[in-house]
Amino acid sequence: MINVDIAIVGNGILALSTAFELTGRDGSLSVAVIGPDSQAGAATPASGAMLNCFAEVTKYTLHSDASRAKFEMCRDALSLWPDWLDLVCDVSGHDRPHNVSGTVVIENTVSGDLDSENFDAMLEAAAKYGENHELISPRGITGLDPTPSSRPLRALYFPEEGAVDSGALYEAVRAALVARGVQFVPQAVSALSRDGDRATGATLANGERVRANVVLVAAGAFTTPLLDTVLAPDDVQPVFSGTGISTVTRRTEAEQFCHVVRTVNRAGSCGLHAVPFPQGRDYVGATNVVFATPRTRPSAGLSHFLLQCAIDQLNNDFAFAEIDEWRVGNRPVSLDTFPLLGPGPLDQLHIATGTYRDGFHNSPLIARIMADGILGAEPYVHPFLPHRRPISVFTAAESAAETAYQGACTGFEASLVLPRLWRHQAVPALFSSGAAHMYEDLGSPHGLSPDIVPFLVAGAFSENGPDRAAYLRVKALLGNRGATSELETTR
Repeated sequence: MINVDIAIVGNGILALSTAFELTGRDGSLSVAVIGPDSQAGAATPASGAMLNCFAEVTKYTLHSDASRAKFEMCRDALSLWPDWLDLVCDVSGHDRPHNVSGTVVIENTVSGDLDSENFDAMLEAAAKYGENHELISPRGITGLDPTPSSRPLRALYFPEEGAVDSGALYEAVRAALVARGVQFVPQAVSALSRDGDRATGATLANGERVRANVVLVAAGAFTTPLLDTVLAPDDVQPVFSGTGISTVTRRTEAEQFCHVVRTVNRAGSCGLHAVPFPQGRDYVGATNVVFATPRTRPSAGLSHFLLQCAIDQLNNDFAFAEIDEWRVGNRPVSLDTFPLLGPGPLDQLHIATGTYRDGFHNSPLIARIMADGILGAEPYVHPFLPHRRPISVFTAAESAAETAYQGACTGFEASLVLPRLWRHQAVPALFSSGAAHMYEDLGSPHGLSPDIVPFLVAGAFSENGPDRAAYLRVKALLGNRGATSELETTR
């Protein structure tokens, strides 16, 4: 039996950052961080760790109160990073992790009109919030040499954004926690435990038990099966896996990027991006596909797509780059795609997940939010409490139409060729029927994010398997609790 004040289930960057914040405020706390050292399928070790806020803006970022609140979190978190890095390095004794200054966002003609809409939204948001930015010539971007048919039309430079070495930072935070006496338990958790209405700890895969006064579940895409061991299915909306693959390459000839270079976010809430690493290496990512459960191996189709995008849109010499490694990570995607941060339905149960693409970027801020709530310094005041009803910022019709539109943009990015007598404006109709039929079956007027609809459509038309089970769970959740609509704020 392991007895501690606070048990943190999960060992990704949110778990470690919160442990660091907690022990920094109260050095007498006994804290255990629980999770296998392998971290197979976890988001943190696969992350490019882009510290991007305005470079993540889409046409929907300022569309609703909830979306604006999420954006404000990203903006606040960006300002915390310099002091956060200094503090972690002071406590750990590690050198400051390699970080990349500046992010360049390009708009090219490879995908559909969504790219232009999102690029315009970035410009509008930067102007509205007074963010330092500059329209630059795409021809002057160091290391960028795409095929002529994929050349950029516009480029936008954000000097205050960039990236940090995720691996080096993770090791520095871990070393800082060891220095503060935090106990690392290198075991998977098989179940949480409760006593009446109170969370009391966890049972490990080896049968050992951890008993704690406070339990924080920060297990990313692996959260829902753990919560299911102590909660009813509709107590907290499910968290799915936004699976992404990336590769670390070593260029043999081409000039390396000086900044993060990326496209806008495209269909599926992910764009092509490259982060320069030391020793002439580049981290390249571009994929996000939602599944019911995490994946741990790269698929052939996504690997081919990623490499093709890098070669065509970033630099032709990627065709000759040596591949050092493939990475697979699973972003935690809540049903409504907004974070789940705060107290759970049980006393002394806290939850930090559902951060989607923003977990690493927001980790210093989320650590503060969670520590405030756990220690009672401040109540949770944001709109992303775990026990909420799913937030809907679309009608079902709007969601179906946007899903079809983004599906068409994805098709164009994947080299969709139309018969010469077809008009490209008609292509979204080819993608619309599945979403429309799904909403008819759900019987709900509330729309879901287009990021998650294709996965649920697959489940709606499946006869069995994890996608079908996930869809039926969503259908029951919306039927039992519905959603909370923010549509009045979007017009």
